[in-house]
Amino acid sequence: MDKVFGNIINGKEETDGEKIPLNSPVDGSLIGYIVNSGRETVERAIKSSREAFIKFYASSTISSRQKLIGKLADIVQEKAETYAQLESQNTGKTIRQSTFMDIPLAISHIRYFAETDEFKFQRNITHPEYPGTEGIVQNAPMGVVASIAPWNVPFLMAVWKVIPPVLAGNSVVIKPSHYTPLTAMELVKDMKVAGFPDGLVNLVNGTGRTTGTYLIESDNIDMISFTGSTPTGSKVMEQAAKNIKKVSLELGGKSPNIVFADADLDHAVKGVIFGIFLNAGQLCESASRLIIEESVMDKFLEKMKTYLDSMKSGNPMEFETDISAITTREQKDKIDSLIKETVDAGGKIFYSRNMKDAPDHGIYFPPTLLSGLHPGSRVSDEEIFGPVLTVYPFRSEEEAIELANGTKYGLAAGIWTRDLNRAARIASMIQAGTVWINEYHLLSAAAPRGGFKKSGIGRELGIEGIMEYTQTRHIFYGNNASGMSDIAYGILIKST
Repeated sequence: MDKVFGNIINGKEETDGEKIPLNSPVDGSLIGYIVNSGRETVERAIKSSREAFIKFYASSTISSRQKLIGKLADIVQEKAETYAQLESQNTGKTIRQSTFMDIPLAISHIRYFAETDEFKFQRNITHPEYPGTEGIVQNAPMGVVASIAPWNVPFLMAVWKVIPPVLAGNSVVIKPSHYTPLTAMELVKDMKVAGFPDGLVNLVNGTGRTTGTYLIESDNIDMISFTGSTPTGSKVMEQAAKNIKKVSLELGGKSPNIVFADADLDHAVKGVIFGIFLNAGQLCESASRLIIEESVMDKFLEKMKTYLDSMKSGNPMEFETDISAITTREQKDKIDSLIKETVDAGGKIFYSRNMKDAPDHGIYFPPTLLSGLHPGSRVSDEEIFGPVLTVYPFRSEEEAIELANGTKYGLAAGIWTRDLNRAARIASMIQAGTVWINEYHLLSAAAPRGGFKKSGIGRELGIEGIMEYTQTRHIFYGNNASGMSDIAYGILIKST
């Protein structure tokens, strides 16, 4: 019998309802079926999380919540190999990436939230207008958070969408992508093992068009946290506005790597390749634009070709393979369409390669370099979300900055130069939420992550990523010793 992956509501997995096939992008094989949840199921999950929130926040402390999160980190650590296998089979990313990067990084982020003491949910203030009075400013939880995670890095995103809101005292209903639900489901199951109350984190499976829509349309949630494309994020924000719900949106990117002639070119080549071809370019902050000083462009691209030629295609489940699959057929079709349109418009494929060693019936696209492009063309402006790098030469620092800021996105950027004064100067002028200098794709749980412009609003990770899931309350302690309140009240109430 084929495996069915259901919802997890109030600590129990439910497999009733419409089913959707779940196939591996590695070789097209059937993994099983997932439930496509209806509105009634979504509302039941929200109600369960509401009840759990009321009990949990009233009875828990920051310390007790962090203790549970620490237990979860230990459990996930013990099962790291299981998580890596699930992640790669479900997404098509290389098993080496899952084993040595994605899963360890997620575990380190769980531990950060279990151990950090840098945040405060309460502070004392005085009121200069009213001497002798005091106040407290509290960061209270939002309540029930609807978390919608993407398909590209599902386990890391599930951690980001669940752990910070729970640490802040919230409950969560998470909807993973219907393409990649497996590690999110495993995480929610392991939260029960760690001792988190049933219902505190519920999981509903289904497509974005159905289950996701029901979740964001519900008037019974208090906040929406969404990671995905900018067009979909716009729709989420529009719906949230109807119900006056807080949103946190981490959306698309068209991030640049800016390489100056004085950079350590060998190090920069590795960073540029890592920046775009990690996860087959399917990362929101993938550096899909190379902005390079014209005098070293030819030399740099030849170095890139040498490294790319040495990358091994093959089965992503084998440790020797370097190139990940494309996770969905729809995404592969979009990449194909953009490449064809670019070539038809006069762009050049500077580099590509065959993928003959990749498994039959899988979803693959070769690492590709495009040149001869004009800023403002569709492929220059639109997020490709695949292993495609577009190349643009520059002659001056001002031109490099103009090119870097010349899209509607502002998620991340990289700067490669030995002149750190120049790097700092340019970093302060780049419209992006994260700027790496002489590195790329290095994530820290302590560093807030998010976008400028149409790359989103709100932040994940760091102290800011915890506070994102709170709302501010001010408590005023009155004291009429100074007579200030009598003076104020006297404006309306005459003395008798």
